[in-house]
Amino acid sequence: MSTAKKLALIAAGYVLSVVGGLVAVAVNELLIGEEVAQTSGGMVAFSDVVLFLFVAGALGLAPTLFLLKLSVEKAPRAVLAAELLLAAIGPLSWLAVIHLTSGPTAPSLPQAVRELLGLLIGFVAIPRMVLGPVLLVIEAATFYLVRGRVARALLAVAMLMDLIPLGMFALHLARATRY
Repeated sequence: MSTAKKLALIAAGYVLSVVGGLVAVAVNELLIGEEVAQTSGGMVAFSDVVLFLFVAGALGLAPTLFLLKLSVEKAPRAVLAAELLLAAIGPLSWLAVIHLTSGPTAPSLPQAVRELLGLLIGFVAIPRMVLGPVLLVIEAATFYLVRGRVARALLAVAMLMDLIPLGMFALHLARATRY
């Protein structure tokens, strides 16, 4: 099979994963009561975004595995660089959200910077945090596809950059449930 045909099938898989995410959100909207949707519209919208990202990300794992296999064959260094960049964004996202939620922002920051920080949190940090487990699976799959020692060591570090914040968050939730 040619590379172009493989890429077309992979693209079709991604389209199907997005459609699956939209279907999950539509089913969720049907199950939510009318009074909840009207009184907590923002919370419902946020849960729809999280649900879409989770379902589309989970369904997108299959075409991603095929894309990873093809990419590791054709351009292994580019795959490694992209995954390391996404892994480095993870802890920075957690730190940015923690800083934002820890109290009032510094009044010395200009308004434009504060607004840019809000956009960065909303469109980069939170989606990256939600997709952290999906990226962890992608990194693990790449770990098994790549054969170089240095590449595997870098991927292990990338997986730790995702596991440590997720583990700390899980510990925080476990501690919060105890009275």
